[in-house]
Amino acid sequence: MTQKAETFILPFSTLSENRTEQFTKEIERAAIFCLTDLEKARGRGLVMKQPPEKLAFIAEVYYPFWLATLDNINIIFDGLDTISHTLTYLTIPETQIFIDNGERSCKTRQAYTIFLSDNINYFQTPSNEERHTIDGLITNPEFLQEFTSYLHQARPIEALLPDRVMVSPTLDESSLTSILEELQSLKSRTIGEVNALYTSMKLISVKTENFTKATRNEIKKIEEKLNKELEKCKASIKEQVDNIRKEYDEEVTEYSKKAEEELLSLQQDAIKLEKTKDQLMKKVEHCDTEAKTCAISKDSVSEHKWRDEKTKFKDQLSETEAYLKELNKRIKEVKDEKKIRVFELKTKRDAEIKEATKDLVEIESSRDAKVRVYEEEMEKLEELTLGVIEQIDKLAKLREKSVYEFNKLGVSQKRRKCALIYVPFYLACYQRGSGKRYIHFSPSIVNSVNISVRFKGAFGKAKIKQLLHPLSKKLVSLLNKFPLLMEQNAVFNRDMTQACAKANILRTKNSRESIEIGLEKLEEEGWLSEKEHISFSQILSEISFSTT
Repeated sequence: MTQKAETFILPFSTLSENRTEQFTKEIERAAIFCLTDLEKARGRGLVMKQPPEKLAFIAEVYYPFWLATLDNINIIFDGLDTISHTLTYLTIPETQIFIDNGERSCKTRQAYTIFLSDNINYFQTPSNEERHTIDGLITNPEFLQEFTSYLHQARPIEALLPDRVMVSPTLDESSLTSILEELQSLKSRTIGEVNALYTSMKLISVKTENFTKATRNEIKKIEEKLNKELEKCKASIKEQVDNIRKEYDEEVTEYSKKAEEELLSLQQDAIKLEKTKDQLMKKVEHCDTEAKTCAISKDSVSEHKWRDEKTKFKDQLSETEAYLKELNKRIKEVKDEKKIRVFELKTKRDAEIKEATKDLVEIESSRDAKVRVYEEEMEKLEELTLGVIEQIDKLAKLREKSVYEFNKLGVSQKRRKCALIYVPFYLACYQRGSGKRYIHFSPSIVNSVNISVRFKGAFGKAKIKQLLHPLSKKLVSLLNKFPLLMEQNAVFNRDMTQACAKANILRTKNSRESIEIGLEKLEEEGWLSEKEHISFSQILSEISFSTT
């Protein structure tokens, strides 16, 4: 705040929507006088009767508030500093240190990977809180809404108002300037932290992308180089491998032919023996049949002859079966020998090819191993980067929330320049012996006499109590602290008592006459009965009589 703040005052009374009658200062003060008298304690007690309270003063007091600007919002301060607001948010590690270390560690991929690995938990959500207490700052949303609606009635003042107590703010312009600078510094720092977090995210994203791109290029170079060597090696060993395969094919073919010729001969013999076996079995069966026929016809000579023939053929059948068995065994042996020999030739071929292509395999293994190492490094780098970025992003969102909290400290900007806003209220002081009691009446909405008011009045309730309705509940709560502030601060109490006594609306004849005019208006409107009017006038005249 480089210029002196302007001063504004707000009205005590605000007309309700259903009120069309004027509400003059005379009526306002008359109403306050009536309400103050109704709140006064009368003498009571049977054994130890207490004397009634005496009214020491009724003063119109103006409570100071500051309306200041923080970027695009207006914030409101309690000028008497009875309120404070604590900003709380989690601390975060020094982002710039991370950025600087990252810049220093990005000369090589290996150093950069170690840097990320060492700092994988650098941005873990912190547990430590940072607190900043802002004196006088009012942040209650309900209060801000009510106060902002009230502000459009403010009007500037250039000189002190007579017969009013203008309370000087304990939170002066110099202190307010320091507080605003602190708030602006905190907000700027928080915004800077958000920007730094996103800068660090961008830094490691770009660095990782660059190293990943470079690694892929390295892989490509390795593959291109070794693939050329592979092609060259393949060309040099192709003839040798072809000769090995050719020699293998020739040996397999030659051996297979011999084995197949032997198998063919054996199988031909086996087929012949199978046929001979079938013939012999038929002959044995035929002889057996004939022998049985002769036995039936009792031709013993022929029966004996056929049985001898049967025995001869059975012996031949046994010899044939035995030879056939040996032949089938040999066929199986030849087949097995062929399989074994072909397997041996194939194994020999594969060994010779392996020996011939060992340089080729060595090049392929070298290529695949190098590519795998690079790919694993890339995966590790991307995994570390993702872990760090997720933590940074989480912190950045927390910090953005903190920035948003600054906007919730106030309301949308209504005024660019700082202003001192005075809110009026009436403070009444009662005395009984050496004791004092204070009550206050906060800014109010002025009602009209309606059916509800008349109905309650018919049951003996004072209608005047329904004339004023507090404009803001939250403002009432804040003003409730004013008497407590007087009790706690002896110097403030003395100064306020003197100022209020001097500004007492009952002190001068003119002010009392003004209140009498107001009482007449209240009777005309129906807020006071004739009897009540007379009673309050009598009380006013007695005050007049006892007040110099």
